[in-house]
Amino acid sequence: MQNAISIAWNPRSNQNLKAQAFEFLNQFRADPAAAQICLSLFTREPRLDEVVRHVSLEVVNNAVQSRQLGKQSLVQVRDGLMEYVQRQYGNAAAAGVQSDTSTIQNKIAETLTLLFVALYTDGWGTFFSDLQRLAEQEAQTGFSTTKATLLYLRVLASVHDEIADQLIQATSDRTKVHSQLKDVIRVQDAAKIAAFWQGIISRWRELDQSVTELCLKTISRWVSWTEITLIVNEAMLSDLFSIASQRELIQQYGHSRVRDAAIDVFTEIVGKKMKPNEKIELIQYLNLGGVMNELVTSPALHDARGSPDYDTDMAEAVAKLANIAMEDIVRVLDSGPADSATAVKANQLVQVFVPFILRFFSDEYDEVCSTVISALTELLTYFRKLAKTAGDLPSEYRTMLSPILDAIVAKTRFDDSSSWGEEDAQTDEAEFQELRKRLKVLQQILAAIDESMYLDKLSKLVDNVFTRYKNERKSLDWRDLDLAMYEMFLLGEQAVRNGGIYQKKAPSNVASERMIAMMSIMIDSGTKAISIESNYLTNNKRRCRCLPTSCHPSAIHGDLCPPLPLF
Repeated sequence: MQNAISIAWNPRSNQNLKAQAFEFLNQFRADPAAAQICLSLFTREPRLDEVVRHVSLEVVNNAVQSRQLGKQSLVQVRDGLMEYVQRQYGNAAAAGVQSDTSTIQNKIAETLTLLFVALYTDGWGTFFSDLQRLAEQEAQTGFSTTKATLLYLRVLASVHDEIADQLIQATSDRTKVHSQLKDVIRVQDAAKIAAFWQGIISRWRELDQSVTELCLKTISRWVSWTEITLIVNEAMLSDLFSIASQRELIQQYGHSRVRDAAIDVFTEIVGKKMKPNEKIELIQYLNLGGVMNELVTSPALHDARGSPDYDTDMAEAVAKLANIAMEDIVRVLDSGPADSATAVKANQLVQVFVPFILRFFSDEYDEVCSTVISALTELLTYFRKLAKTAGDLPSEYRTMLSPILDAIVAKTRFDDSSSWGEEDAQTDEAEFQELRKRLKVLQQILAAIDESMYLDKLSKLVDNVFTRYKNERKSLDWRDLDLAMYEMFLLGEQAVRNGGIYQKKAPSNVASERMIAMMSIMIDSGTKAISIESNYLTNNKRRCRCLPTSCHPSAIHGDLCPPLPLF
């Protein structure tokens, strides 16, 4: 067996021998005795090559998962593996014992998880206690090592992935088994596991940061199906907030994955499914508005904004938290809260979170901006529905529309660091055009909510740009001209949807009137000059030979550009 594995995974092996080795291994996997043989290879001292140990555990996993083993054989595999774990990770392990690599530890966690599924409700009810005891013994030594603690956390993460990961499809029988396992865990071990997490989090400054990070990531996994009160308590939240908001970590640990992992825990807590009134109470209990304010004003996101030290990883993590909170708040309002008190609280939270959404929507990095677009879409869609149903928006909502539109239009403009059509910028430009498509949807929703405000703002923007173009042509940024013409294009689309530009030789609607006025302003600003400017940009940067008035202004131009239907 050992030789077969070595030959099969040796890139220098003879191809015929390699084929024979794989054939032997495939036949061997079906043998009920394979699990015990391979377990002995894995635990043998002195250790065999890592590839042999890894493949040996994979054979054991296959035997357990495919139900090749009876109850007695499963217990024998469990006892053999736990004897190795005790020897390798227990408190009595010699200081000079060679540590397993991360790959092997993950494989051990996978094997233990499969044994857990098979035996937890049928003879191994002490599964979590047995592993936690090793970690607690390690803690009593002052955390001189972290092997047992890391292994236990890996097992906890693996258990979630096996029985609770919603992204992994399972048969109805497996789903039923997994649901039963989760129910038993909640009753027997969840409180004990949460207390273990609390012990790590409360001493995070004294521990290896890798332990704390893995612990936080494990909590994020379990939050969705664990009793929320085990995690949402004063002690745990205090420690989570301390880690998420502390400021010296930036200098001490650089990218601060620990801090970002703590923010992710808040995100998973907020995203947990619950009744509308309970969700609003949870957000208030978490003081999430205060948490967000502390994070947004931290040096990493506030003082360093616009500089090379700006922490984009943290920005995305906090933006995700703001996004999921706003989405849930809007869903509560849209579903029609069962009581007026919940509606009032939800309305207050909208007022609190809109500034945070706009802060990240306006972020210079498109990745951060894109993170909150779904929440902004949900909010505007709710506004449109409310305006259609009630005939008008409440004043506290209407005042939000103008700054939201300002933020959308500002984000629609090419970034100051962008260049016009250069070869190395084409990928960035293509990504920006995709972002523009999403922003266009937001503008269309806004136009449906308050067309008058929408038209007024766009008219002023276009008038200002072309007036500046007429008076200050040499100093006008091409990005402003592109933005004005792109917004004209969107307005033209709206005019066509509303009945076309003209009807019986007169403008067919208000949007058409504004569109015609904008075209007059553009022409008055000097079409000849615009043609010269366009040809200059074209000949030096792009292949397009058409004028801005005859093609989509923001397209990635080719030799032939499709004309706009308006013109």
